[in-house]
Amino acid sequence: MSNHASVTPGPAPVPAFTLSRRRLLGAACVGAAAGVLLLSPVGSAWAAASKAEAELATFMTLSQRLTGRNDLDGKLGQSLYEALTKRDAAFAKGLGELQGKLGKTPQGLSGRPQEMARQILAAWYLGLVGSDHTATVVTYQEALMFKAVDGALKPRAFCFGSPGSWAEKPVVGRA
Repeated sequence: MSNHASVTPGPAPVPAFTLSRRRLLGAACVGAAAGVLLLSPVGSAWAAASKAEAELATFMTLSQRLTGRNDLDGKLGQSLYEALTKRDAAFAKGLGELQGKLGKTPQGLSGRPQEMARQILAAWYLGLVGSDHTATVVTYQEALMFKAVDGALKPRAFCFGSPGSWAEKPVVGRA
């Protein structure tokens, strides 16, 4: 026997990338499919969804600045934002204007930006959107008005008596 080990040749090294007609055709098909997807209604929906996410992020940033709270609930914020945009179609468009005019404090606001700031604050603190008989209740127990007195008062989950019973004159001497 010989002291030399026999070396068997292994597989030939494969080049890192070879361009063949098959790969070129595959890349062209993938590129065409991606272009069709981006130009189709699905691509439009994706662009609209990313725009809505950006508007929601702007809404949450403005909400934090206006309320002075950094611990706002994201799901509640999304619900409030959806209710505000459903009630006022131009609300989402006005967020950028409000953000540009807000500055360091909201005291210098007037006109439409001031009205929008009030709508945002009312939505967070009262838990409802609107002030007339068509107001939308988004939350009750999570409204910020209850967080201001947290630990001292708890929001009621029921009414005492029938609706409007508070307006009746109390009977004196009832045992």
